[in-house]
Amino acid sequence: MHMRKSAIIFAAITFFALSCKKDTTEPPATSTFDCNTVTYSGTIASLATSRCNASGCHNSGSGNGDFTAYAGLKAKFDNGSLRQRVLVEESMPQGGSLTDEQYKQFECWINAGAPNN
Repeated sequence: MHMRKSAIIFAAITFFALSCKKDTTEPPATSTFDCNTVTYSGTIASLATSRCNASGCHNSGSGNGDFTAYAGLKAKFDNGSLRQRVLVEESMPQGGSLTDEQYKQFECWINAGAPNN
């Protein structure tokens, strides 16, 4: 009787172990981000004002670069430092003050060639 009970328990454990498999499917994306909605005038300019200029780092006449106008950001894009500091090192803006969405907005704009749109 003891042997039969052990066999039944073993069979039950084996059945449950084989019927349980790890779910390897990717979870659905929680949101999609449309890079087509990102423009300098509608998105990046206000981000530069609120995240880069507000701290006094990139104001008009700043030795760090003037981000109050397109030309200042474009100069940093052209020399590669904007991509390096914002996207690669994530050291700018200081204190990591970009949300995930804002980071994606900068990434879209930079990847598009930093157009003045």
